[in-house]
Order: sequence, then structure tokens, then C-alpha cells
Amino acid sequence: MKTEREIRDEVRRSRERAAGLSGFWVPELAAAIYALEWALGKRSEAPSVDVGRAGSAHGRLSETLLKAAEKNAAVSARSARSRKPRAGLRRVK
Repeated sequence: MKTEREIRDEVRRSRERAAGLSGFWVPELAAAIYALEWALGKRSEAPSVDVGRAGSAHGRLSETLLKAAEKNAAVSARSARSRKPRAGLRRVK
């Protein structure tokens, strides 16, 4: 059995990992995080009851993870654009 600290660390790592992944993985990570939080007592309903309901905590968690992933993708795209090599040669003094 894992300790509460180990479960909290796993939730944190899952949230960090979700920020860097594509939208395909967001629901998977949301389900995993929800199950871990339920095991900690942070969620009142079991994952099997919550998933698929309108306005479910699982759905809200997915939306939060998706926003983090989109934000991370936008930052990566901006930094990639700023690192483009210049065209032509530059004069060195």
C-alpha cells in the first residue's frame, strides 16, 4: 500500500506530465488523477460513478489538463519561432 505522500507526489507528477502531452492523453491522465484523489479522500464519489456524467469532476479535471497542455504547446511554439536561424551570412568584426 502506498503512503499518502507517495500518492500526492504521483498526482503532482501526472499533472506535470499532462501539460506536455497531446490531447489524446488528457482523458487518460484525468481518470488516473481522479482515481488517485479519490483514494486520498479528496473526491466523494468513486471514479466509476463520476465518469460520463454532465458536469462531472472528471470532465472539469480534463478541461484543466487540456488548458495546461495548450499553454505549454503555445510556449513551445513561440520559443521555436524565436530560434529560427537567420538567412544569409552575418559580418563578423
